[in-house]
Amino acid sequence: MAINACDFGWECVRNFGLFQLSLNFIRYYPLAGLAFFIFWVWKKGYFEKYRIQKSFPKWEKVVYEIKQSAVTMVMFSLVAVVSFSLQKLGYLPRALYFDISERGWAYAILSYIMITVWHETWFYWAHRLMHHKKVYSFVHAIHHKSVNPSPLAAYNFHWAEAFLEAIYVVPFISLVPIHFGVFIFHTFYAMVMNIWWHLGYEFFPKGWASHSITKWINTSTHHNLHHQKFHGNYSLYFNFWDRIMGTNFPNYETYFDEVAEKKEDYAKTTVTSQIGFAK
Repeated sequence: MAINACDFGWECVRNFGLFQLSLNFIRYYPLAGLAFFIFWVWKKGYFEKYRIQKSFPKWEKVVYEIKQSAVTMVMFSLVAVVSFSLQKLGYLPRALYFDISERGWAYAILSYIMITVWHETWFYWAHRLMHHKKVYSFVHAIHHKSVNPSPLAAYNFHWAEAFLEAIYVVPFISLVPIHFGVFIFHTFYAMVMNIWWHLGYEFFPKGWASHSITKWINTSTHHNLHHQKFHGNYSLYFNFWDRIMGTNFPNYETYFDEVAEKKEDYAKTTVTSQIGFAK
């Protein structure tokens, strides 16, 4: 990667910053926008049976989510630029590597698991911190303006929250060897999951949230409920920390099944109406 090989200086930092900013904008807006267009506009009627909250927020709220997301991506880029600069100057170690054969595919997979576990842990505890009464109104309240979030709310953060959302990568890539491609894939996956959790639709079947195996995997309903009720359901990819810390909302599993039942009832009604029409 040419940017990685450049000598530290204004041109090197500028090019890296432009690369980061472009990467963030090019990935987020098209993907979140496409999800919004498909589920909230084009196929809105078709996917109605999967919708968690039947109402839709006002357009002004969605526009706010779009604008505030830009603040987040600028902060993400700033964190990356400062980290890159400190590494170039020798103040921070850097464990990123660029040749997959250096450690092999088995380690590449292991490092992906490690950064996912670390992100999950960081997110849960940082998220709980942001819900503390002395922090919430200054930092996290902006994200919770989206009580009925759209996919474009995924990056709807106050700049300080965006900093907390991004900074977890710095100690990891400084201390734990991870291939650059694996790291980029992780950040892309994290973004996709964030968009999914804010989609407003539930596709997992009834019983998912209470099954002995699948209950450990989070759902769109889990995070949507967090936006509705605020203080609970803090976890990200998995339902591990919420379960062992007792911070799932008590009605999460029953609420999930209620949402899942709606699409089952919708399907039954559709079949019945089709049979009646055929007669």
